Amino acid sequence: MAEDNTVQNIKRWKLVSKRPSERPKTRWEDGVLEDIKSTNICNWKKVAQNRDSWKKLVEQARTLYRLQRFIRRRNG
Repeated sequence: MAEDNTVQNIKRWKLVSKRPSERPKTRWEDGVLEDIKSTNICNWKKVAQNRDSWKKLVEQARTLYRLQRFIRRRNG
């Protein structure tokens, strides 16, 4: 049985263009490290070992995040 012309064309078809490249998904850890950098902490692993200083760092990051969110909302 002879194949239809369209079936042959489909079998021979090749992709002409590539899919657009997208930004890789941001991991949770990347967001946390970005927040730590914004608080100017150099050795965060050492700070994380002390529970009290880690709590202060987390509160600083929260406050900074809230402030940035407020400014974004205000500016538009």
